[in-house]
Amino acid sequence: MNTQPEGTPPAIESAVEQALSALAPAGLLCGCHRIRIGDEQYLLPAENVSIATRENKARAASGAGRRIAHELLRRLGAADVRVLRGASGNPIWPAGIVGSIAHDEDMAVVAVARVGSMRSVGIDIEPALPLPDDLLPIVSAPQDRLGGDLDPGLSGRILFAVKEAAYKASFPLDGRVLGFEDIAVDFKSGEAVTSSGRRLTVRFAIAPRILALAY
Repeated sequence: MNTQPEGTPPAIESAVEQALSALAPAGLLCGCHRIRIGDEQYLLPAENVSIATRENKARAASGAGRRIAHELLRRLGAADVRVLRGASGNPIWPAGIVGSIAHDEDMAVVAVARVGSMRSVGIDIEPALPLPDDLLPIVSAPQDRLGGDLDPGLSGRILFAVKEAAYKASFPLDGRVLGFEDIAVDFKSGEAVTSSGRRLTVRFAIAPRILALAY
């Protein structure tokens, strides 16, 4: 029996894991890890070199993400579990694998799948807090369709997370840098469409972080 008080880090990790499992379609593996001081130790030598210029807090977050990625890649049977950082900041996955890494201030999340199961995937995690008022006009676009089921206080942050995930899923496919205005989200249909016509399925949950997947 779990004797940890509700809201402690282990409870939050468990809640995020469960939410990701519920969001993920068949063939997609997801995981999370609370970022801790020293997590940069989980960076493999080649990964460490690829992000060597980043400051310590960011490297710890990258290490936390790679720790999950290595585990998930082993579960997929990947022979090479290195995930280098590309020139655009995007993770470079082993051949035959698609994936995505994200983190907020204290939690990293990862999603991976074999190419045969999924063409691409994007993931994002955000605090369950209202989006700052000055960011909302930047994130939202006239073509977005929020629907009436979203929490009004969190709808902007949810839209932000979903668009971040959609961009991460579209970039490996199209190689295009997109702004928020280039992604239209329709929450009723569960779909995001980019300015190039790329259509992606999007899902989100709040448990207790805002989690978003696009694929």
